[in-house]
Amino acid sequence: MTDKIRIGTRKSLLARVQTRIVAEKLKKTTPETEIEIVPIVTEGDLRLDKSLGSFGGKGIFTKELEQALLDGKIHMAVHSAKDMPVDFPAGLTLGAVIERAEGEDMVVTTDGKQLREMVPGTVIGTGSLRRSLQLKMLNPGIQTKEIRGNVQTRLQKLKAGEYDAIVLARAGIERLRRDWEKYADPEEINEDFYDQFYYEILNKEDFLPAAGQAILAVEVSEKALEDKSFAEVCRKLNQKEAEYQLLAERSFLKNIGGGCNAPVSAFSWLEGERLCMKAGFAGDGEHMIFDHIQGKATDAQKLGKELAENLRMSEFKPEKKKTGKVFLVGAGPGDAGLVTVKGLWCIRHADVIVYDYLASDALLNEAGENAELIYAGKQSGHHHMSQEEIQEILLKKAFEGKIVVRLKGGDPFIFGRGGEEALALRKAGIPYEVVPGVSSAYSVPAYAGIPVTHRGAASQVHFITGHEQAAGSGGEACGVDYAGLAKCGGTLVFLMGIKRMEEICGALLQNGKDKNTPAAVIQNGTTGRQKEVTATLGTIVEACQKADIQPPGILVIGEVAGLSEELRWRQTLPLSGKQVILTGTRDLVRRQHQSLSERGAEAVDLSLIYMEPAADEVLFPVIQSVEDYSWLVFTSGNGVRLFFESAKKFKVDHRRLAHLKFAVVGPGTGEMLENYGFQTDYMPESYTSESLARGLAEQTDSGDRVLVFRAEEGSKSLNRCFESKGIQYKDVAAYTTRIDRRKRDLLLRAMKDADYITFASGSAIRAFAEMAEGLTEYPKIICIGPVTAGEAEKAGLSVAATAEKYTIEGLTECLCQLQSRE
Repeated sequence: MTDKIRIGTRKSLLARVQTRIVAEKLKKTTPETEIEIVPIVTEGDLRLDKSLGSFGGKGIFTKELEQALLDGKIHMAVHSAKDMPVDFPAGLTLGAVIERAEGEDMVVTTDGKQLREMVPGTVIGTGSLRRSLQLKMLNPGIQTKEIRGNVQTRLQKLKAGEYDAIVLARAGIERLRRDWEKYADPEEINEDFYDQFYYEILNKEDFLPAAGQAILAVEVSEKALEDKSFAEVCRKLNQKEAEYQLLAERSFLKNIGGGCNAPVSAFSWLEGERLCMKAGFAGDGEHMIFDHIQGKATDAQKLGKELAENLRMSEFKPEKKKTGKVFLVGAGPGDAGLVTVKGLWCIRHADVIVYDYLASDALLNEAGENAELIYAGKQSGHHHMSQEEIQEILLKKAFEGKIVVRLKGGDPFIFGRGGEEALALRKAGIPYEVVPGVSSAYSVPAYAGIPVTHRGAASQVHFITGHEQAAGSGGEACGVDYAGLAKCGGTLVFLMGIKRMEEICGALLQNGKDKNTPAAVIQNGTTGRQKEVTATLGTIVEACQKADIQPPGILVIGEVAGLSEELRWRQTLPLSGKQVILTGTRDLVRRQHQSLSERGAEAVDLSLIYMEPAADEVLFPVIQSVEDYSWLVFTSGNGVRLFFESAKKFKVDHRRLAHLKFAVVGPGTGEMLENYGFQTDYMPESYTSESLARGLAEQTDSGDRVLVFRAEEGSKSLNRCFESKGIQYKDVAAYTTRIDRRKRDLLLRAMKDADYITFASGSAIRAFAEMAEGLTEYPKIICIGPVTAGEAEKAGLSVAATAEKYTIEGLTECLCQLQSRE
């Protein structure tokens, strides 16, 4: 390898500036090497009278340089990466990539008008179809006109009035404005040349640049790289982040079939070790469509290819997919009742819910039966999914056109990293909304009788993350000003601070905070398992160790913590501190939740089953012919609700039901019937299908016709009894009870902390048996009645108690009695 490196460059001012940038970096990385810059005239520099597409495309700027490389006349050729063809000539390759400068395009004018303000007919000069299409997307009224020449030539044409505006790459202008004095000949340019124009930077989210734009690429011969010393020079010069970006964008360009004048755009960036990329393509030459991808930076070429394939496939679909929307929703501190009305609406209408550990299961139970539930984890010390992976899922699902809810404990913008997710969505051009939630920072203390501000005690409150390492604890100093906090007279609330409580308290004491300052810790705040410890700053750590306080929890320090005993408002109820899993259908679980909450329990709503109505062609003739029957029998509240919803759907006037008598299996079903304005004519004393069948047989006359409206998998005891008595009846399988297998992971996690699990039907028992197959330990099982208990025994499950009254209230009373005996 010679001690001199010859670098080839085009003669244009910008090309010389860019080559000098590379040369200066070479001097820093290999100061012992002499550098010679060799000017070379290319065909593209000579033929400025025609469009690029008419005589060769990108190669016209590189062909002569590449031949000089092959002939050994130069060692390196410096290119704007966006001007390089997608395939290297035989014998040539990429030697190094220089970090990306400003990647945006700019609209340049002499009057300062912004693109969106330009009147119809405004003429903008550009030689790029990519730019032309995107300009018209932002302002459909403008016109584009071909323009050629170097940067200075184009600016002179704009100044002369040949165009109302032109579009240039920001990196070129910025490099020239910074460095023109070093490299320009005096006659080429004067000092204030660039200051005569106005520059509007086009946001990359609205206007994607060309693949490789603002990156400098060094092309070399493969033969030269056989010299180890030259290969080491290239290695030192190479900037890895820019290399990943260029590899991804060139791979996309190659696989999409793009060229110099093809309507293709691509831009990538790195977030840690992950590469993000957004690209656009107009296969028909008129309509740009966009897509996005994320993955490991080391898979840059693979990602570029995959993104190209995705965009290619979308060209063949009859309808272009619309980008979905993401809602960053605060779930509140744990009590499901503290979610906002808007937050609940988002959950009920979501296609996908990505949820955290602290998000209440009762809220997830409000999701539609077809919603996809994705657990993101984020439990202290056990992160199920990294932040980058969470953001990747949000982007992926939104680009599939789905409504995505990111359900986060507390408020998404208070130590919830919601800001990071919002930035990722904005970068990808995905619409999003933030739905604030009730923050644990103030609600959890309130549930412990602690007002974070109180006249005479605290006129200010500080919220601090406990994840920051306390200063003086052996690590680097953190961003928390413990000296300032120690001196303030307000309330200090440390979120997620249980694991670092000793360090936090120690840092405050070291900085002069009075050790007798009241302090409190609340574990599992606002839930049925809430646990509180009150002490002083000097003794709170020891008090929590004795009480075995574990995350999640909140540390409160300040005079207001001393008000806890006096202002504690949560009553001790029969089921306080107990967690109960509810497994029935959503409607049943909602009613059961209320009953248990009134007794102090933390109800975990996990509907393991749901109702799937029969097809309209089954239900319509039955509802329309309801006047043919004298008795209507319901074996569940689900059947009642479905009947009346179907009657409304098929426009059946309730007055047509006036002649009917109604029979129900129990008081819960009867209550549902009353909700629709009808009273029960018969209900058995024992709330079972068998009792209903026997009793109803005694109520009917020979001319009666009975319509049984129930689940497909329901008991056949009614059928057998009616047939033995000669009663005319029609048994309608109005709905099928399905297992909600999405809830399996939720169930397995919930059972780790739950004290009881309740069942109100054999269907729920069967669903549980399937989901918990292989488990030998589970919460105590409580059943609504002997039939359900019998199904549990068939499944090999041990039943702790069975309700004497086969109702929701009876189930709650059974739990209270069992708890009082334990």
